[in-house]
Amino acid sequence: MSTTTTAPESRPLDPTGADVWRRWRRPLAVVVLLLLTAVILGIVQSRAGRGYLDPEGVDNPGARALARLLADQGVDITPVRAGADAVAAAGPHDTVLVTVPDLLTSGQIDRLIDTGARLVLVAPELRVPDYAPGLSAVLVDEPGSVEPGCELPVAERAGSVRLGGLGYSGDVSRSEGATCYPVDGEPSLAVTATEAGSQVVLLGTADPLTNEHLDDDGNAALALGLLGQTERLVWYRPIPEQGADAPAAFTDQLPGWVRAGAWQLAIAALLAAAWRARRLGRLVTEPLPVVVRASETTEGRARLYRRGRSREHAAMLLRTAAIRRLAATAHLHAGELGPDAVDTLVTTLATRTGRPAVKIAALLTGPPPADDAALVRLADDLDALENAGVPRATGTSPTGKDPRPS
Repeated sequence: MSTTTTAPESRPLDPTGADVWRRWRRPLAVVVLLLLTAVILGIVQSRAGRGYLDPEGVDNPGARALARLLADQGVDITPVRAGADAVAAAGPHDTVLVTVPDLLTSGQIDRLIDTGARLVLVAPELRVPDYAPGLSAVLVDEPGSVEPGCELPVAERAGSVRLGGLGYSGDVSRSEGATCYPVDGEPSLAVTATEAGSQVVLLGTADPLTNEHLDDDGNAALALGLLGQTERLVWYRPIPEQGADAPAAFTDQLPGWVRAGAWQLAIAALLAAAWRARRLGRLVTEPLPVVVRASETTEGRARLYRRGRSREHAAMLLRTAAIRRLAATAHLHAGELGPDAVDTLVTTLATRTGRPAVKIAALLTGPPPADDAALVRLADDLDALENAGVPRATGTSPTGKDPRPS
């Protein structure tokens, strides 16, 4: 009797959830890591201090706090980096803040003056007469709290402020200007006028404008009084690396998101390389099928000494080794081989070998050989001395054999 059986129904081998997870977990991890990197870069870039007197900089040298105060007073701030942009943005009824005026050329200074704008210069030192005829910069004490010492309304309202670093010597009476905050007898704040008649303010240090010192003394009042006199403020920060009118580098012209994306791509490439790279196991040792005889090492060192003409060093090594071996036969400790011990060794060897002690001493402690041939003779003589100085057992011939008949 036969029975009929049906084969079990075949099912397609679809990948399970575990298979899919194992296949895609690493790419997903890379994507998540890239997203986290993008978020972190965005946070860092938004919070980073962007530099000296940057109106968006939040670190100590930045000036974001001052920019916010000016904006609250209704001042329209226009930040620029290039000299051409500063000239185009400035007008006769505006104020131009130049954070690093020493980076400007004489031509750039002339074009700024020609705009007729009111200029506020932070710590100018090199071309002060170009801005303010009759004045020159001098070094004074480091910035500290200083009283106004003048009748300038802005200074009187501010009171003591943190100034110093640079002073401005000269006469401002021609322009009916004012000099305030004397440090070492020189004013650290000077208000004068250009030959065209526009006002120029010289400030000896940037400290009253920075986030670090804005709330010290009357720094905030002085900064607001100097920069808030017009409705529009051109905040000009010359590019330090290239000068004010030089074209910016290619990377500086790229939008921030392009640079951030480039960093993300670089990180992704590194992660992909680490992911796909061949895994390295632990180090495996294997015996080397090479045996180097001691004689080969000795000959190699000898060739080095010969090539370097180090006869003195080679002779010293030969004598030191011979003295140590001979001292062992004389029951002298190798670490006690001072001059007296060497004399004792010479006396012992002279007794054993019958050689003159003077010749043995010259052989062991004499001057270095004059040439290679003398070095070879020294080695042979030391070898002969060692052979002669080794005591033999009683009844043993020089050949090492017992002379008695067997």
